[in-house]
Parts: sequence; C-alpha cells; structure tokens
Amino acid sequence: MTQTPSCSTPLASAYKKDVSGILLAAGLSTRMGEPKQLLPFGESTIVETVVDNMLGSKFDEVIVVVGHRAAEIEKQLETRPIQIVFNPDYHNGMLTSAQTGIRASKESGDFALMLVDQPFITSDLINRVIEAYQQTEKGIAVPSYNYKRGHPVIFDHRYAQDILALDTESDGVRTLFKKYGDDIHYVTVDTDDVLRDIDNPEDYERALKEEEK
Repeated sequence: MTQTPSCSTPLASAYKKDVSGILLAAGLSTRMGEPKQLLPFGESTIVETVVDNMLGSKFDEVIVVVGHRAAEIEKQLETRPIQIVFNPDYHNGMLTSAQTGIRASKESGDFALMLVDQPFITSDLINRVIEAYQQTEKGIAVPSYNYKRGHPVIFDHRYAQDILALDTESDGVRTLFKKYGDDIHYVTVDTDDVLRDIDNPEDYERALKEEEK
C-alpha cells in the first residue's frame, strides 16, 4: 500500500517551483580504480561534461557535492557558476551525498538528483524531465526507458525530510519509490542515455568510442 508524503497534498502544476539540480560527485570510484569524475571525456572531463549539461538546462541552480579528491574536482569546476559543497561522510555512500546536497539547496525548493558518471544525459533530456515534472501534479518525476528508471529524478520539496531521515542501512532514495509509488510520474524517453553510467574501465572505453563517433 502506498502512502501520502509527510506534508501537504500535490501542488497544482501552475505553482510548481523552480528545480535545483544536485550532482552527486563525491564517490570513491572503487570499480573504476581511479576517480572517474576527473577522467578525460570529450573536450574536458566527465564531471565537467555533466556539469555543463546541467548548466545548459532549465535547472534554477546547480549544486555539486564533492568528497573524494574534492580539491581536484573543485579546481576543474572553479570557473563555473555553481555551488560546491563538501560531504564529510562520503565514505558512507551515495545517500549521504544526496542529503548534503538537499541541505544546501534552496529552502522549500524542489530538487533533482543526478549522478556524476552519466555524461550522456544532455541538457535536452534534462529539460524533458523538468518540463514533464512541471506539468504534472505528481510529486516525483522519473525518466523511464524500457520500463527502467533513469536520471535525473526530480522531487517536490516536501520529500526532502523523507530523504534526510533515511539512514545508510536503508535502500537509500529508492525507498521513496516503493513508499510513494502513486505519486510518481514516469517520463517515457526514447533513449537509454538516462540509464547509462560509467562504472568500470570497460564502460569508460565504450563511452569514449561512442563520444568519438
């Protein structure tokens, strides 16, 4: 049985607020063997590519959560109009980075979560999800390709407290998908770019070959 979120009823689309984009870029990249955020990609690095895609979209602000190799990542991004926040608990997993980003986002603002290893998610794809979210009364918007959930995932601000209350032993943000299933709007897309990530050297090599085409 699905539940009602912790406060208020769904907002009418006319009253939807702007969306803050939160990029989770604090991880250890253990499967890659080196910081994938800093790996070359296109004309820059993976993290720069993702941030530029976010800046080119309709996000109201872009927040980048850093942890492992934070100083180097900050250096790569220093000229961009973004907010960078440090997650001191990054060793404890992605949930802690999501919580850090939410705390740094605009108070009572809606927010989207994105992953640093998904450079194929273009500004246009991000905008499709933002626009669909702003046109629905649902409180969560998720892009879907072949019935698989992708990113970015957008949440109404009323879900912030639910995510902040989660602990690292939980199933993370996915917990909300089960708990509030009736409040999810799935945005069907025609590309698997919303699913694709770069976890290991093989993924990286394939991504480089595709980027060169």
